[in-house]
Amino acid sequence: MAGLELLSDQGYRLDGRKPTELRKVQARMGVFAQADGSAYLEQGNTKALAVVYGPHEILQSDGGNYSVCVNAATLAVIDAGIPMRDYVCACTVGFVDDTPLADLCYAEESGGVSSLALALLPRGGQIALLQMDARLHQDHLETLIESAMTACKGSSVSRPQDCVKTHNNMGLLSDPNRRQALISLLTRLNAPICVVCYLAGMAWFMGLAFEPFTLRTYMSENAMGSTMVEERFPAGERALATGREFAAHKKKVDGMPVDWLVKTMQARGLEVFTQSFSRTLPFPDENRERYLVKGTNVYGILRAPRAPRTEALVLSAPCSPGDNNNQAVGLLLGLAQYFRNQIYWAKDIIFLVNEHDLIGMQAWLEGYHHTNTTGMDWSPLQGRGGSIQAALSLELSSDVITSLDLVLEGLNGQLPNLDLANLFYAFCQKIGVLCTIQGKLQRNDWDTVSGYSHAVQTMMLMVMKQASGRPWGDHGLFLRYHIEAATIKGINSFRQYKTDATTVGRLLEGMYRKLNNLLERLHQSYFFYLMPSLSHFVSIGYYMPAFGLLAVILLLRALDLWVQLVTPPPRSEDGIAEVDQQSSPGVLSVLTPLVISHLTGVALYMLPVCFQEMAVEHFPVSDTEAVVLTAIAIYTAGLALPHNTHRFLSDEGTEQGWRVLKLVAVLYLAVLLGCTALINFSLGFILALTLVPVAAFVTPHVPKVPSAFILVVLSPACTLLFSVFFFQELQEMPVSLQDGWLLYLSVISQGILDHSLYGSLVYPLIALLVYPCWLIFWNILFWK
Repeated sequence: MAGLELLSDQGYRLDGRKPTELRKVQARMGVFAQADGSAYLEQGNTKALAVVYGPHEILQSDGGNYSVCVNAATLAVIDAGIPMRDYVCACTVGFVDDTPLADLCYAEESGGVSSLALALLPRGGQIALLQMDARLHQDHLETLIESAMTACKGSSVSRPQDCVKTHNNMGLLSDPNRRQALISLLTRLNAPICVVCYLAGMAWFMGLAFEPFTLRTYMSENAMGSTMVEERFPAGERALATGREFAAHKKKVDGMPVDWLVKTMQARGLEVFTQSFSRTLPFPDENRERYLVKGTNVYGILRAPRAPRTEALVLSAPCSPGDNNNQAVGLLLGLAQYFRNQIYWAKDIIFLVNEHDLIGMQAWLEGYHHTNTTGMDWSPLQGRGGSIQAALSLELSSDVITSLDLVLEGLNGQLPNLDLANLFYAFCQKIGVLCTIQGKLQRNDWDTVSGYSHAVQTMMLMVMKQASGRPWGDHGLFLRYHIEAATIKGINSFRQYKTDATTVGRLLEGMYRKLNNLLERLHQSYFFYLMPSLSHFVSIGYYMPAFGLLAVILLLRALDLWVQLVTPPPRSEDGIAEVDQQSSPGVLSVLTPLVISHLTGVALYMLPVCFQEMAVEHFPVSDTEAVVLTAIAIYTAGLALPHNTHRFLSDEGTEQGWRVLKLVAVLYLAVLLGCTALINFSLGFILALTLVPVAAFVTPHVPKVPSAFILVVLSPACTLLFSVFFFQELQEMPVSLQDGWLLYLSVISQGILDHSLYGSLVYPLIALLVYPCWLIFWNILFWK
């Protein structure tokens, strides 16, 4: 076929195309399911199928076979997810009558046209392959190469986002065009969506106390139906007399009357044992003026007469200083005598009187389970019962009891199985005992504003207590050993009601008889819940979306930052990417704030206790004040982090640098809050309420002074300060600013002590993770 026949006088080719016009290109990716990556490409009538290991099959040939196969292989590699610095695009060009023809078809190739195949890296303009199959005058070579490069840059292969990924029919997200449109929409509306999510999260949480969001409590364990037990305990007055006798002996020996307790328990037919313990405090708290705490636990075991003694239940009463809890010890001894005369026990019953409250309970539990996680010194237990299934701790500080308050919050926010609370509530309803939770009475006017407000206060008190991570009773230490436990406190606040010791004894006897019937540990009901009242609860499926809405904000901000970082620079008219004028962030500029922030957190965690002696020597403060004030000083010194960071950097931070740092910080915060919420929802939610807005709005370009003020207000330390005042308001015990500040300092010292004595995780979490994360955002605000 003559050359003139390939190009008409009007400049059109055989198939009607202009000389530089490409054939119609259609491409699909992910069409070969058996390969890691695949692509189908139509370029005119030439069709090719490729997988990641090269051209798979030429389905139909109409010229430019080599170029089409290269393009198909490029798309297949992209589909496989293999990282590429640039795409490889190929095109075949020819020369007819001094006119370059791009993308030759079969008729043009077979017409004797001088042609060459060129593979190009379009972003950098580098030629990867140049192949000629016929002779060509050197004067035409440069023209053909320029024509081929222009054709490659105009090919859809150089824009793989134009290729539709059709495999698996995944709809919106599998279509790159639609996915890009969705990402563009999310980034454009990022700020409004974040505001809506934050408000929705708070509204969802506040709505949890509304009755439609709650479930009525019910007994999940069939063996614990309260109607199957007739409660008996006739010796209430005798128990109070025993309590007064215990108080007299305690006053006489100025401490725990160990010998009297041993004789009294032995007289009631129990196997009695003692355990001595000592604990060196890192610093004395407000209730103890000495570093070394010594004490003795006394416990008696009632062996089960009808079982192989493989399981046990515990009833404990702490020996508190002064006149506190003497009535509880008397009732415990009265129940021991009554239980001894019954024959229906299938589990061992352990009656424990522990000295120094939580410290004594920690020593006894470690000795019982042969563990030592806190470094406490204790003597081995000489007598043990079976595996402990459940435990109750009793606290009564008056002969007159108006109501019984159930305390559930344990160490690190752990809660017992909900059936234990259900059992307590069921027996209170059956016997007619006034019961409360968080010190709040049960109300039935859920549909009124005052009723809803009462439920919100009760639920938020539980949230605040759980978030503190401290054990709110001796039962809180049982939970770390997966023992379902609760504390029952006698309250003398509602004068129009009165509950005698006999009624309280009947309640406890009935609960222990039902626990005695269990064939396995409590497991049927919920372990994660919130309670706006004893008759209603909120399950994890209802309250977790409130946190999820706040966490979505972090993901949206991370998406927005990622899009800004990966968006390619604008292209020039010839399709070649312009050189990015912004220098890429150095590793040092990102790592330095991270390292310094966490080193500051390590200092906050370790130095307050280590430097207390030095502080006491040089300043007129007590040991406790030295620890707390040192912690506050280190915390405040962290505000100088941006200045310290830039002293380590030789160059100024780039615009891309703070975006990378914030992306890392946002993802870090999302993982941190997510893990915290799974362990302790209340703590995770409170931290999210304050830290998510910080992560959302902080940039180097916002006004410095008001933004710095907002960051300080939303910092972990200020969050704790506000929580102290808010908690007192919820308890209807408001405090002045001075008293609130002193209470704030006491809370800090107690948090450090709880970590050292019992293994509370809140202080190390705040010091080592949350505070450094906040410091990173503080550094971003002052980025230079």
